Amino acid sequence: MAEKGGKGFSLPKSGKSALKSPASKGKDDSSAKSKRGRKVQFDSEGSLDTNSTKSNGKADIPSFKGDLGKAGKGEKAGSAGKSQKAKAPDPLELRVEQELPANTTCLMDCEAADILQGIQENMVVLSDDPAIKLPVSFDRGLAYAQRNRLYDNPQAVKQILEPLKQYGVSDGELCMIANFPLESVDEVFALVPSFKNKKSKLRVPLENVLAQLAKLRKAA
Repeated sequence: MAEKGGKGFSLPKSGKSALKSPASKGKDDSSAKSKRGRKVQFDSEGSLDTNSTKSNGKADIPSFKGDLGKAGKGEKAGSAGKSQKAKAPDPLELRVEQELPANTTCLMDCEAADILQGIQENMVVLSDDPAIKLPVSFDRGLAYAQRNRLYDNPQAVKQILEPLKQYGVSDGELCMIANFPLESVDEVFALVPSFKNKKSKLRVPLENVLAQLAKLRKAA
C-alpha cells in the first residue's frame, strides 16, 4: 500500500530534506570562500596587513590601529587654539627715512616753510638759470608748510629736541613731535607707535621737551 511506503523505505525524521539542491551548494561554496576571505588592516604607520583572516564570514571593513582618531581631534583642537590666540601684531614703526633716498633729510614744517619761502623770494634770479626748474607742486608745498608751521624759530626747536636723540629717537620721529601741538606724553605715544617699547625711558625726557615747546609756541 501507498501509506506504508513499501518495504525498507522510511521518511526522514526531521522536516528538512536530506538532499541538497545545487542552489544551496552554491551558497555553501560562496560562504566557504567568504570564510576564507582575507581581512585588510592598517597599522599605526599606515602599512597594509593582509595576513589576518576573518572567521565569521562577514565582509571586513579596513580598520586603523592606534589612536589616529584621537590625533585628528588633537590637531583640530590645536588649530582652533591657534586661531583663537592670534599673535599680537608688532607696534607700528615710522619707516619714512628708510623709504626715502639716502641723501634725503626729514624737515619740520617750520624748517620747510623757511626754505621754500627763501626760494620764492629769489625766484626772479633763479628763473634766469635754465638748469633750475621748479616742480608744479612747489606752490602747494609752500602753502602747506606756512599753514601748518607752529614755530617761528626752527633752530630753537631743534635745540629742544636734540636731547631725545641719545634715547634712539630718529630725525623722522623728532619731526613728528615738532609738527603737532602735543600737550601730553600719552599723545606722543599715540602719535608715534614706535615709542611703545621705549615708554619707560622716554616719559621724563618727553615731559621736559613738551614743556619747552609749549613755551616756544606761546612766544610765537
